[in-house]
Amino acid sequence: MKRCRPVFIPLLFWFPLFISAQDSRPVPNHVPSFIFTQHQPTSKDYYLTAPFKAGISITDTTGKYPKPLMLLDANGYLVWYKPVFTQNILNFKYLPEYDQYSWINYVNQHDIRYMIMDKHFQVLDSFTTTNDIRPDLHEFQVTKNQEYVLAGVYDTIMDLSNYQFNGQFGSSQTSVIGFAIQKFNAAHELLFEWKSLDYIHPTEAYDQYGYSADHFDYCHGNAIWEDTDGDYLVSFRNLNAIYKISSTSGEVVWILGGKSSTFSFANDNGFSAQHDVVCLPNGNLSLFDNANMADPPKISRAVEYMLDTVNWTATNVWEYKHNPGFLSIAMGNHQTTEDRRHLINYGYNFRPDPSFVTTDDDGNLQTEFLFQDSFMSYRSFLFDIPFDQSKRPQINCEPGAGFVTLSALNGYDHYEWSTGENTQSIQVNQTGVYQVWVNYGIGMIGSNPVFINNLEAGCDSSGTQSPPATGHNIIAYFDLLGRKLDQPIKGLPYVVLLDNGQTKLQIQLP
Repeated sequence: MKRCRPVFIPLLFWFPLFISAQDSRPVPNHVPSFIFTQHQPTSKDYYLTAPFKAGISITDTTGKYPKPLMLLDANGYLVWYKPVFTQNILNFKYLPEYDQYSWINYVNQHDIRYMIMDKHFQVLDSFTTTNDIRPDLHEFQVTKNQEYVLAGVYDTIMDLSNYQFNGQFGSSQTSVIGFAIQKFNAAHELLFEWKSLDYIHPTEAYDQYGYSADHFDYCHGNAIWEDTDGDYLVSFRNLNAIYKISSTSGEVVWILGGKSSTFSFANDNGFSAQHDVVCLPNGNLSLFDNANMADPPKISRAVEYMLDTVNWTATNVWEYKHNPGFLSIAMGNHQTTEDRRHLINYGYNFRPDPSFVTTDDDGNLQTEFLFQDSFMSYRSFLFDIPFDQSKRPQINCEPGAGFVTLSALNGYDHYEWSTGENTQSIQVNQTGVYQVWVNYGIGMIGSNPVFINNLEAGCDSSGTQSPPATGHNIIAYFDLLGRKLDQPIKGLPYVVLLDNGQTKLQIQLP
């Protein structure tokens, strides 16, 4: 199968700049700290994630602990964030067809809002389920026809006394949790509804995931994707299966995995407890295999299958396992970009293993993100966003006697520095990296980072095009792919080569 592979042309003198580029990035209050490791120079794409603290989303029903929506640049610096005081937030992503953003606000199990924001981070609309279907926090998709696909759940009492679960017969009064799909148009009119119990019996569930007469979540739908023909691909975690559902009749078209798979696996043992099914432009299917029921050693992975609907075989054509491998028992996603880079978000997973990583199509690790202890993200994403860099605040830098004064422009209602201060100007007496965030939309937009390596010299890079080092001349410019430039491209980071042989990363504002 032909694939598009990114080509990197690193310069020899450049290696020290990126190979050792592990550091904690500046963050304001209400945002958990994280470590960003850059193994290779990467593109200008942006990362979107929404971390939350383990246990807080369950115990903190008041929503007093903020969960941040986070937009980060290619170098791991926080560009925009919004602390949401709610029980949980999930699935923060960019919608390229509309230049908008979406996310899920989980207030409680009966109050879940599927949110839409414009490119200026203002809320445009929100959706929720109808017809006695409770909203479900796992999925919200906006189709290319600007229709809104929501996940839902509902309760049904069933007689399962003739069926065994974990060696015991079920109850005649089992409360079964069904999974539902609802699609709306922009006017909030319901266009389509589908219910799992009309088509999938609870005996398709695996004993591994448990049976309870009071609450039997037999299928646990966790992802919906609209296929190119308009049908739906649905991931059912507790069935170890992907179902293709007709968008007109609701009938099951085929099943990949599980007890009743239409396909056989040609070179693979299949997947289990999986998340995030996607149909790729090449026609293949990708997902994140949590591998809860895999043979030891259980290692979670990103995987891509080529489906043959003539011979009904599924062939593993690409996979990625982190080295060293580890198991993530819940959540996660696998995104493949148009130029065949991969973001693998590991969900319920903690240090020292990464929260999410990016790789190229050859499996070479590009970047790693590690959230602080006990934080995780349901999904994370990588998008090429036409972000308006001119909206980012600028920092003025004035060296003093043993300190540096950093000042943001006036005209904002609120300032948040990475030092925790909230004034327009601050004084710093330590070297390091600093940022400021100011109000923008419903959240806070951040400056480019300021690097202070010498208090007497002031800022090495403060969003200007001033010389990066006193007494050394710039002899060449390069972009982050190692290509020589005549001049830096306005608004983008670049690398300079000095006449003493040193290289230096420059961050500039437009």
